[in-house]
Amino acid sequence: MDPILFPTRQSSITLQGITSNNWHSIIRLVVNKDQLTLVPPNVESLCEHQFHPLSIVRAIYADSTPVGYIRLQQDAVNEQEEQKQGQVAYRLQCFMIDQACQGLGFGTKALVALQDQLVAQAAASSTTTKVKTTTGADSCSNDSATTTTTLTIKVSTTPFATVHSDDSPEHFFATVGFTKGITGKEMVWVPRSL
Repeated sequence: MDPILFPTRQSSITLQGITSNNWHSIIRLVVNKDQLTLVPPNVESLCEHQFHPLSIVRAIYADSTPVGYIRLQQDAVNEQEEQKQGQVAYRLQCFMIDQACQGLGFGTKALVALQDQLVAQAAASSTTTKVKTTTGADSCSNDSATTTTTLTIKVSTTPFATVHSDDSPEHFFATVGFTKGITGKEMVWVPRSL
């Protein structure tokens, strides 16, 4: 029988879909007791996901071991208008690493992987369209129009007020590029470029 290998700092981090084969492992993951007020239980978050068509959920794996969970919700504010203008805004509804796996860098690696995936998705949805225009009787030119997608991820900082500032997740989010939003009630991540 092969020994069970516990994930280490060197473990490869991947984001995987949640399926009928792994959901039970995901709902068993839990944060430290002092973090319980910061994120909903995974089972509750997975249930909410079922009723939000623009919600995205991912299991965080260290090698082949599930160690965390992410749920994003496309921002409902001006959703149709934002899509017309090429803007996509997500709200990070749930982000957690199991209590046994915290402090190993998995959260940082998972958020960077999520950011990379969303940037690639936004870049793929940016389009260049060739437009043929006629400028004279026999002449025409090919112009191109580019639609660029802008992307943001927001996380509410209101729940962070329930913990001591030394334990606040704000520092963690800042290490992966999130900055304080205008209202001071959220942190926002915008990629440097698409």
